[in-house]
Parts: sequence; C-alpha cells; structure tokens
Amino acid sequence: MNEEPSEHHGSCYCGAISVTVKGPPRASAICHCHSCRKWHAAPINAWSIWKSADVTISGPMITSSENEASGRVSCAKCGGCVANHKPKVNMTVVYPMTLAGSGFAFEPASHIFYSERVMDFADDLPKFADMPERMGGSGERVEEPAKTGWRA
Repeated sequence: MNEEPSEHHGSCYCGAISVTVKGPPRASAICHCHSCRKWHAAPINAWSIWKSADVTISGPMITSSENEASGRVSCAKCGGCVANHKPKVNMTVVYPMTLAGSGFAFEPASHIFYSERVMDFADDLPKFADMPERMGGSGERVEEPAKTGWRA
C-alpha cells in the first residue's frame, strides 16, 4: 500500500525559503484571473489551499499588501512566488511547483475565473465564470471549449 506523505516540503527557486504543508489540501484548482496571471507572469496559476495552521513558511520573504484579501508571498532573494495568505478565511495557498519533488500530487478539481482566461482548456474539468458557490462565487459554469489553445 502506497500512502501519500502527511507532510510535503518545498522551496522557492533559489532555496532560501522553505515551505511545509501538513495533510491534504482543502481544494486545488487552476486560476485564470487577471491578478494571478499578472503575479505569476503566466497564462494560468495552479494552486492548492490549506488551513493556515497547516502551512509553515520560513526564510527571507516579501509579502504583498496589494489588498486585504491576499498576501502574496515571494522570496526576497530570487523573487520566486511561493504562497498567498488568505487572512479573511484563515487559509494559505501554496503553489504546487513550490512542492515539486516532494511527492505532492496536484489534482485540480476545476478552473476558476475562467471568464477572464487567455487560453482555452479542453480537459473535462468544470469551468467556473468566477468561483464555485461553496467558495463564495456565483457557481456559474462556462462551456467546455472544443480544443485547448490560445484564444483569438
């Protein structure tokens, strides 16, 4: 029997920040919102979220104070993005690539903020215009595209 470890350890790009998560994430998804695309300089953002008490981050970090809903954490040395504190719900997002090599299996359940996308994904995952209702969104779904690729 092969059990997933109860802890996963990771780091930023240069290794100056260490991250530990305990237990499985509460949710995992792919975000298409403008803020995540700008923060990561990428067309999408893969994320998993844990209770803040189950996440430990140490090392030289910078925390963004762009808004009170998110405190985006990056390394003060290399600039690598590692996490996003969500103080209003006492949760912390950790980016799956931060945990790469730790045995963490990223299994997204859906796409969120799909109405803001710059790429289409034909992957049979639910696509929400904003977020599922259980996460405070409208729950409005967007139709699955015919193929994956950049939007015209």
